[in-house]
Amino acid sequence: MSFPRRFDAERGLDHVRGPGFDVTVSRQGAELIGLTWRHPRFGPVPLLWRNGLTDPPPRFWKDHAPILFPIVGGIHHLKSVTTGGQKIWFKKHHGFVRHSTLELINADLQAGSAELAYRLAANDETLSMYPWLFTLDVVYEVHPEQLQQTITVTNLDDEPLPFQLGWHPGFNTPLRRGEKSGCRLRLPQGRLRLMANDEQCHLTGQCQEIDGAGDFAFTETGLSRTYMFDVSGLAPEARVVELLNPDESLGVRLRFGDYPHLGVWSDANAPFICLEAWQGMDDSAVQEPFDRKFGMVLLPPGQSDTRRVTIEVIS
Repeated sequence: MSFPRRFDAERGLDHVRGPGFDVTVSRQGAELIGLTWRHPRFGPVPLLWRNGLTDPPPRFWKDHAPILFPIVGGIHHLKSVTTGGQKIWFKKHHGFVRHSTLELINADLQAGSAELAYRLAANDETLSMYPWLFTLDVVYEVHPEQLQQTITVTNLDDEPLPFQLGWHPGFNTPLRRGEKSGCRLRLPQGRLRLMANDEQCHLTGQCQEIDGAGDFAFTETGLSRTYMFDVSGLAPEARVVELLNPDESLGVRLRFGDYPHLGVWSDANAPFICLEAWQGMDDSAVQEPFDRKFGMVLLPPGQSDTRRVTIEVIS
């Protein structure tokens, strides 16, 4: 089966038309910016917030589904230091991948699923902020009713590579009809830890154990502050979150078994909700060394770490 692809050189966008999904990926950040499902009865259903748009919106969040690396969230004043004295700084929250241009290294459009693969290697700009050698590979596989993202981090340095990793897709609420307030958010089934954070989104060290059964009663205030869940106690196959229309006729399901944490966020009163698979979270209120941040991975030299997230349509 062939999957037509075209490249918009002016805007740096790769477009793929699959049997069920139309997908657009920006080479800036290898960010998924368009995900449209061709519903057999309703026609095209745009799943992502600002689906396919590139101009900044007049209000609310300007992104779609950025990749978060080498940190999730923020660090105090965008600066930190390791226990060994290495200094780290970033221009903005969530690290630098979302502001970097990645290289398209593969486009396999002849197999049973379309594949787009991108790579970012450490360079002078990244090394000035984050003094380690690495490669980050991002692969999108397009299937009839699901999209899988795979990220592989490889340590090319001669010392452990400290990193956090996440994906930040925002979904339209509703996807078709109704109001955001009536949409249904279903967390992973089991006992979860809701991590408390302050007004800067820093972890306070407090947490509340909750039961993920049933619909989660989100509020606009809670969304704008970010719900931060530790799901590390659940089996990987149980790490599933769903967002459905009020009538449950249509929704999206995120499977994130390789990630132990989940963020749920939105601008207050904006018509979207982000379901974010995370490895790690923001700094603590009292800043810890960079390599001791909550959820930090210390990847040995020469090794790779691979993590997958799948978006599925519920209909």
